[in-house]
Amino acid sequence: MYIAPTIREWNGYVAIDEAITPERDERLSAERAYELYWADLLGADATFLCVGQGCEAHLICACLEKPEQNLRIRPYFRSRRLEDHAATCEVVHARGGEKEENKPDVFEAQRPADHFRAAPSVTAPASVSHDGLAPRRTSGVTGTAKRASHYYRLSSLVQKFLEHRRDDDLDEASVEIGGETTTYAALFRNVYRQKVAELTGTRAVWWGKASIRATKEGGYFLTFSRPFRHDDTELRPTITLAAKDIEAYAVRRLLKARLDKLIDEGGRCVVFAWAKPWMPTNAESAFVRFYVNNLDHIDVRGTEVLDELKNTSRVAR
Repeated sequence: MYIAPTIREWNGYVAIDEAITPERDERLSAERAYELYWADLLGADATFLCVGQGCEAHLICACLEKPEQNLRIRPYFRSRRLEDHAATCEVVHARGGEKEENKPDVFEAQRPADHFRAAPSVTAPASVSHDGLAPRRTSGVTGTAKRASHYYRLSSLVQKFLEHRRDDDLDEASVEIGGETTTYAALFRNVYRQKVAELTGTRAVWWGKASIRATKEGGYFLTFSRPFRHDDTELRPTITLAAKDIEAYAVRRLLKARLDKLIDEGGRCVVFAWAKPWMPTNAESAFVRFYVNNLDHIDVRGTEVLDELKNTSRVAR
């Protein structure tokens, strides 16, 4: 049975979700290509080939070199010219067919140990490209049956959240984390005026307006400007990003560029953190922290994102 591939259109281009990169002998998403580039494991001149059957069309990874703080859409692959695709390529010559059931996105709490492996050494190519460019590898990775989208950085999930808000389908769009499936509407929660004592065991993507500053140790300290509620008081949660964690982070170049830019612009920001609120049990004065030891689990954005977050539910589900 033929399954029509999922394609999108942005700025008049056909957006393609996956491609093959011969340099790594890997089928990968545009999100992964973006991460590999910013981890210095993929060059700006990398070759990307269409995954369609019998197709060797060369693709461009849009937004590959754009710093994350300037992104307004997720990275994606697109064709240089549609006529470059083979007649048998179902990516751009979709024949229609039975609509495939939407699969939940998958947010992985931990990356595989070899996720940022260096490119393998390439021995004799499996095929030779007719145009003199990088050869296509034939490791059985072609075909366009839709696969679930796997994300490791929270920023990718936040971007999907914003897209679903624009599409007004947060209650239907689903995401799987640790084998459990929920909706984007239930996963994303605003800290503002939530009763924190009832939520200390609730892991969610907590978000809210905040301020950020650099620490003298080389890390960052964030304070939410909108508070949780606790009895008759308001508690503004904090997050500390340690310098040692930042230096050990594979895509620290992306993270530091974004955070330093926000500080240079005054420090006002919007924070998303996949975490549980934490409160001490015996402290004289109550306070709330989010512990983010895995830097994939935090996304810090400029305040312009608030325009897209208006009217997001503040009610814990």
